[in-house]
Amino acid sequence: MLFFFIIIGLILRLSFINKPEGLWNDEYVSWFVASTPFNNGFWEEVLKQCHMPLYYLYLKPFTSCSDLILRLTSVIPGVAAIPVMYLVGKEYSKKVGLISASITAILSFLIYYSQEVRFYSLLFLISAVTLLFTIKLIKNNSKLNITGYFLSCALLLGVHVLGGIYVFFSTVYIIFKKKKITPLFLIIGLLILILAFIFGGNILRMLPSSQWWGHFSYTNILFLFSDFLSPILTNNINAPPIFFYNKAYIVWMTLPLIICFIPFIAGIKKAAGLSAVCLLTVIAMSILAFSGKLVFITKYSIEILPALLLILSLGFTRLKKLGLIMLVLFLSVHLSAFFSPYYVSKIERNEGHRIPAEILKARKPDKIIFTYYEPDRFLRYIPLSDKNTYFISKINRFEYKDNPARILDNIKKEETVSVVFLDSVSFFNEEIVQANYNNPDIPEMFLTFSHIKNSLIKELDKNYMDFKVDNIGSWTVITAKRYK
Repeated sequence: MLFFFIIIGLILRLSFINKPEGLWNDEYVSWFVASTPFNNGFWEEVLKQCHMPLYYLYLKPFTSCSDLILRLTSVIPGVAAIPVMYLVGKEYSKKVGLISASITAILSFLIYYSQEVRFYSLLFLISAVTLLFTIKLIKNNSKLNITGYFLSCALLLGVHVLGGIYVFFSTVYIIFKKKKITPLFLIIGLLILILAFIFGGNILRMLPSSQWWGHFSYTNILFLFSDFLSPILTNNINAPPIFFYNKAYIVWMTLPLIICFIPFIAGIKKAAGLSAVCLLTVIAMSILAFSGKLVFITKYSIEILPALLLILSLGFTRLKKLGLIMLVLFLSVHLSAFFSPYYVSKIERNEGHRIPAEILKARKPDKIIFTYYEPDRFLRYIPLSDKNTYFISKINRFEYKDNPARILDNIKKEETVSVVFLDSVSFFNEEIVQANYNNPDIPEMFLTFSHIKNSLIKELDKNYMDFKVDNIGSWTVITAKRYK
């Protein structure tokens, strides 16, 4: 039966894995950092990120490969997590193990991140291993279990800076549960707590500057559970201001939550300590998000997901026949979603960098102006060595703040230019921009790049002709010829 779940999980993770839009920003960052040579800036690039180096080291041998191979590096830990979750559940019973494995195999949230060139699939696997040794260590104070717990915590901290929150509460839970604490475990436990505390300081230092675009509201908490348990992912970038933001999604979002409610309550009674670890982790993240230290995104909480799935599996088991019916319904919802247009592996990467690259190949302009991203960002998909390129990006935006249109001075009469805009950061009209420049509730980056876009379009309208406007995904590319 376990082999069957592994095969199903593999098939789901391979389905629709080829993304024609290419890598989007976060995936590009993963690839770029990993592809930087050790002796030519690798560690400097790692230090610029708000996450840890282990995933970049894992990805490094594959950086010269295609997008497809890069995505397969996330499929591997995604599939490996299925037997690990079986072992986690088997600590309670074989039945709980099989249920845990079945949910892990088909859960849409895990399918999505098993196809993304980011660390979340690897992080779930390591979190599952950490949970396994948490349970084993509470049962048996052996050196093997202590070492396994310490190493898995170290790996978890080496992947995700927010892992320090989960590791801290997990270690406190183990100490609380142990009736007899050996000197070895005491030393290891204190070391883990110190490391978790240090990583907590890293959160306060690094995350705020890198996550300027988010906000926190009650919907972040609601979307945490709907994203984890439903086939619809909403809070993978930022949560909408209202929970039922799309009527077409209501059934897909709520039905799995309704199915899981009673089993989850039943499971909490069997695993109250692990439930407390999950709750305290969410509370800590909510406090940090509310205070502006991080953006509350479901994937940032992935460390607690193995424990939540275990709790749910325990609940299905405790409910016996009713639990089996509910489990079949839950699995059926996810499997039936595969045939809907909303399924997670069918989600388009609207910010994929291949989109503007293909437009530029088709338009063949004399010169190119990039906004928000520098030209190097697109070299994976289009050679630019024979093009004159210019840019207004995050690093030089203030140089153009007063007069963004002056970058068009680089375009001579009779030359064609393509201007690339990322619509997801430049969506305000000029009236809104001018009225909100000092509004602290609206990120400066949105206002600035909206102003840049509005100014460039206005100047193009005055001095250019033969307009070709390509609007695909989150990109707008305007190509025009200067006539005066």
